[in-house]
Amino acid sequence: MTDRKAEPVIGLLVEGILNKKIILEYDMRLLFSLRGILLFFVCVLAAGNAPAANTTARYLNDQFGFSFHYPASWIFTPGAQRAMRVQLVTPDGVPAAACAVMVKEYPNAVNARQEEIDEIFEQTPTKEELQEVLGQEEEHLHVIKASTGRLDGRPTHVGTYRLRQGLDEYLYGRVIMTATPGLTWSVSCRGLGESREQAKKNFVSWQQDIDALIDSFTLPTD
Repeated sequence: MTDRKAEPVIGLLVEGILNKKIILEYDMRLLFSLRGILLFFVCVLAAGNAPAANTTARYLNDQFGFSFHYPASWIFTPGAQRAMRVQLVTPDGVPAAACAVMVKEYPNAVNARQEEIDEIFEQTPTKEELQEVLGQEEEHLHVIKASTGRLDGRPTHVGTYRLRQGLDEYLYGRVIMTATPGLTWSVSCRGLGESREQAKKNFVSWQQDIDALIDSFTLPTD
């Protein structure tokens, strides 16, 4: 069996269980193809801070049973990948930001034990581990911080990153990843700008709303 120490402990649930131990790896072709995610994005950059989100709305996914609250002014757009279950972007005229939720199915791992999955995501990944995985599709992506967190009480791996996208497109954002038996989950939110500083500023402008979205996220109950 592959030595777990020789592979990143971070990752999406790989089909199958070997000797009752779960092997995980992030499937970046579906999780984090930022080029695909941003094909839809026509950016109108605006100076200043984002307007306060006076109202929120609730999104409920009937297929997978997850939900979250989001700023009511944000707009739904089609997902660029099949596993992207929902995607929201800010309206024109305000700092550009977007959030997406991806859920990937692993039918052969539906009998995995949640306790074993949680043990893996309790372990703090290194920046190098996240860089290796998140940089597979985007060579200019740079992981700034690697940490752990919580999503509806489940332990997660969290990566903060920046990315140059073309000549004058920059991204700054955060991706949160976890797994349940047979499913992997990621919530990715980012700011977009014409410079590295503008992308980060746009993300920070909406950070309170992004944090609220993540805090409100509920996974399906058994």
